[in-house]
Amino acid sequence: MQPRDTDHGLQRLPFRVAVLVGLCALGTLLTTLLLETQAGATAYIIGESHWSKAQQRAVHALYRYVDRGDPADLAEARRALDVPLGDRDGRLALERDPVDMAAGRAGFLRGGNDPRDIDRILWMFRLLQRAPYFRQSVEHWRRAEGEILRLVELADAMERQRRAGPLEPGQAEAYQREVLAIDARLRPLELAFSRSLAEGAHAMRRGLLLLAAAVFVLLAAYAVRVMRSTLHRVRETESEFRMAFHQSAVGMARLDLQGRFTQANDALAQILQMPLPRLRQSRLADVMLSEDLPARDDGAIDWAALLEQGERRLLGAQGRMRWVRWTASMVAGRRPGQDHVFVLVEDVSDAHALASEMAHQASHDELTGLINRREIGRRLSQLLGQAKLRGDRHALCYIDLDQFKLVNDTCGHEAGDRYLCRFAGIVEDCLRRGDWLGRLGGDEFAVLLHDTSLEQAETVMARVYVALAANAFQRDGRSFGLNCSTGVVEINAGAADVDWLLRAADTACYVAKEEGRNRVRCYRESDQTLARRRRELDWVAQVRLAIAEGRLLLYAQKIEPVDGGRGGGLRYEVLVRLRERDGQLYEPGAFLPAIERYGQGMLVDRHVIDAVAAQLAAHPGHLQRLELCHVNVSAQSVVDPAFLEHLGGLFDRQPELASRLCLEITETAVIGNMDDACRFIAAMRARGCRIALDDFGSGMSSFGYLKRLDIDILKIDGVFVRDMASGESDLALVRSMAQVGQALGKETIAEWVDSDATARRLALLGVSRIQGFGVHVPCPLEQLIEEDVLARPAIAAAPASPIMAS
Repeated sequence: MQPRDTDHGLQRLPFRVAVLVGLCALGTLLTTLLLETQAGATAYIIGESHWSKAQQRAVHALYRYVDRGDPADLAEARRALDVPLGDRDGRLALERDPVDMAAGRAGFLRGGNDPRDIDRILWMFRLLQRAPYFRQSVEHWRRAEGEILRLVELADAMERQRRAGPLEPGQAEAYQREVLAIDARLRPLELAFSRSLAEGAHAMRRGLLLLAAAVFVLLAAYAVRVMRSTLHRVRETESEFRMAFHQSAVGMARLDLQGRFTQANDALAQILQMPLPRLRQSRLADVMLSEDLPARDDGAIDWAALLEQGERRLLGAQGRMRWVRWTASMVAGRRPGQDHVFVLVEDVSDAHALASEMAHQASHDELTGLINRREIGRRLSQLLGQAKLRGDRHALCYIDLDQFKLVNDTCGHEAGDRYLCRFAGIVEDCLRRGDWLGRLGGDEFAVLLHDTSLEQAETVMARVYVALAANAFQRDGRSFGLNCSTGVVEINAGAADVDWLLRAADTACYVAKEEGRNRVRCYRESDQTLARRRRELDWVAQVRLAIAEGRLLLYAQKIEPVDGGRGGGLRYEVLVRLRERDGQLYEPGAFLPAIERYGQGMLVDRHVIDAVAAQLAAHPGHLQRLELCHVNVSAQSVVDPAFLEHLGGLFDRQPELASRLCLEITETAVIGNMDDACRFIAAMRARGCRIALDDFGSGMSSFGYLKRLDIDILKIDGVFVRDMASGESDLALVRSMAQVGQALGKETIAEWVDSDATARRLALLGVSRIQGFGVHVPCPLEQLIEEDVLARPAIAAAPASPIMAS
């Protein structure tokens, strides 16, 4: 037989078993039916006996009642008649549509039937009432019930006659003859009922016996066939298994409970590079590493542990180790003590080597071969846990190369890669046993000095710096020093977490760069410079969290005409406030310098511009009446093409927004990035935005740059406006700025206006608009928009500003 036929036969085995089960069930059912039918017939025969005896008692009692007229005889006759009448009520309940099972059960109980036989009487009547023998029995039953009803009527007539007076001798004889006549008619009916029922039971019994015998023969024949077929397939399967065992590409073996190989295939011999005869004479302890072979206290193999699937190491010829996937199962023997273990062994050495390589790549930098940021974080977390548990102290050094960008820009990226590798090699050579070096990314590295305090770390890093100074990187005839700035922080039980360690070391490194580069700076909580940098880093983290949690709020301050008129409409500058979780508000001066110092200005700018756009889109009526909404843009956003692209996408989605925006850029941002600023200004003006030069005058070289800048508005720095009343120099500077703005056709806005006297001086100087706490106290942008919507119908009667109103 072909393997396909064997498989097909095995697939049919469940069906064959199901047939066997079905035949057994059928035989059991037939036996049950036979027994129940016999019991049901017996119950009816017993019931008929009760019926006959009750009828006889009734006849005798009525006969005595005719003679003596004793009411006790009549009562006995009625009690006896209640038995056949109960059976009659039970039968009529079963013949109703629908069947009344409760009434049928109650009737047959009145008929004196055993309560245990009631269910058989009920189901037999329902199932067999139209069967040949049982139908005849029921017909005899009905005819007999007619005579019973005649006895009931006769008893009632006797009772009425007795109440009327004594019976005449002729009347008594007539009643007695009638009673005997009914009794004579009932006897043959009773015998016919029992005989028909017995004959039906015998007939059904014979039929069921024949059917049961046929089922048994069929069951036996089918069982023999299934057994022969199954044995045939078992032999074929065993033959195929032996073939598969020896020809399989997966190693297979059978071992006894002492670990001896009782069988093994060629694949396992090839995995171990061992002759098969030699392998079959070996023990498991000869080929498995002792670390992977579990043992009990008595030295025997711990099979419970060894049956667990997993990877293990086997030793082959010449001690060559192979990683294998081990799958073992216990096979019960025919007799106690003959159990054995069947093992599947798959060679996964190549996969294991690949996984190890991938794990190494996942935790190491591809260029330098050092551990990467992820592995650095993992190791630092482990060391920090040990420090908190045992009080260990280590030092983490955060290194940033000083000349990497110069090498990259002048010699190319390939030279930059070699520069990094050269630096890493020199530093590694200077480290002690237990120390390690990792690459955080770019030109940033981390050094872990094991069991080292801050003071000892400075000594170790001094040796590193000496080694770096003694070497140089040569490229294209040029020499570059391996200079770096280093921040050191101590890993101890007081450190919060790994992020805190990296931020603290980075802060110290940043200070080292500010102090002149190529030096080491240790992080100490008492150091004010480091504390300031630490606070700035905290502000960066707080701002990011505030943006994520919706706590970076938009405020607005109105910009009013200096002469008190309404000008062209409502104008205001959008300001930001940071609300702490406890409700405290911080103005931008507290956190924006840190944001810009650490290059996060565009993060805030994007949030503000998107939030402003959403507010204005939600109030289209306000947007139509709005003249200008001023929004500040940091120098980092001005020079970043991604921010320009973001604004372009925003204006594509909301075309009506651009003409209502005035983007304010600081004078220092323009001076430091003139070409980028000009490109940004041109792109935004082409979209319809207006541009304001914020803090005008603070750069001290503004006038010369104004010719190149295509701006619309000059915002005079509030420092000069605030001190106009106390110094002629500030007044002269503000006058000159206003005159420059007028000469160039630019609108001028004065900031920090806090009194009506300052406003009047600015009006005389030719300033167009004013802004400050004396004009309008900043309020939430949403509140300002709602006030504008509510006050718009009565806007003509409202004063222009607090100063002008005064």
